[in-house]
Amino acid sequence: MLLLSIKMFTVTKVLKTGTPLVFVFFLSFLSFVSGKSNSLGMQMIRIQPGEYIRGSIKGDHLRKNHPLSAGGVGYHDSRPRHRVKLTVPFEFAATEVTVGQFRKFVEDTGYKTSAETNGVGAVQFLSEVKEEGVEQFGTRPECTWKNPGFPQADNHAVVCVSWKDAVAFCQWLSQKEKVKYRLPTEGEWEYAARAGVTNSYLGGNSASTVYAFGNVADATLEQVIPGMTLRQRIKDPEPGKGDGHAYTAPIASLKPNPCGIYDTHGNVWEWCSDKYDAGHYQKITKGHINHDEPNTLPLITDPKGPEDTPNHKYGDWRVMRGGAWVTGPLSSRCASKSYGEAGDAFCYTGFRVVRDLE
Repeated sequence: MLLLSIKMFTVTKVLKTGTPLVFVFFLSFLSFVSGKSNSLGMQMIRIQPGEYIRGSIKGDHLRKNHPLSAGGVGYHDSRPRHRVKLTVPFEFAATEVTVGQFRKFVEDTGYKTSAETNGVGAVQFLSEVKEEGVEQFGTRPECTWKNPGFPQADNHAVVCVSWKDAVAFCQWLSQKEKVKYRLPTEGEWEYAARAGVTNSYLGGNSASTVYAFGNVADATLEQVIPGMTLRQRIKDPEPGKGDGHAYTAPIASLKPNPCGIYDTHGNVWEWCSDKYDAGHYQKITKGHINHDEPNTLPLITDPKGPEDTPNHKYGDWRVMRGGAWVTGPLSSRCASKSYGEAGDAFCYTGFRVVRDLE
């Protein structure tokens, strides 16, 4: 077993040799070998209890670090920053659930997804729509995880799956392996995604650092869907400077975070278990001013999200994290979040799983 530790954050992985090796680091992680995979080939990374700072830096700091990004830097749903303490260890999937892994679930159970049964399908990119922005996306009955509107291989992150579909997958895998699988809480997701990093991105605070770690909107996407990247970046992307993936990428195509977790920036938005409330951070911190000094930040222990929200009178809204192939850097930061109704499915949203240890 290899134990890697950083101040307020520890990661445990199993070596194939079984040899117990212990190293302690207070400033950075050490690269390490892959741990044991589950029955679907998912590599699970053990995350030990610890503390971290959750949420987004102030808007003026964000704007300074994103001189080429278009759009606002409000992001009030990810402020104020606060300390989060997790007291229970868990295992976090190194990669997003793939098309091939989801297909095994469907073949084993005969499951029909929300997009296959709701009569309207999933949200997909509408090539026939000339207006730029959200108008370019809409539901189509034929749009499902089998046909998201662009080509995918079995090693691509599955999309067009709703929160309800993701929960059903976790329940099936739990029964299959006799251990509990579930969606991560929002607190667990950001803790594992950051892996001790306090910047906006794994590579730093500059937007340009995200491209090494995440499949986000870039020159490759701009060539396929003109305007999609440019409306999020005020500078023309240089041809040939993209990652080669206009839509979803095969999992683990780019650099992992310090504890071996891939695609926490971009590729697909990832469902979390929490209900969404735009003012949730304000409520749990009692309106604390968004100071950046760690010692002044409120401490929240094992957050699970709100019990209920006013918006839940109109639907079961759930948190998404990480950004996607269609989002620019600003919407793909470690603190970035979005949301969707639990029964809706999108061509840019998938999920990854957590495995309980107790």
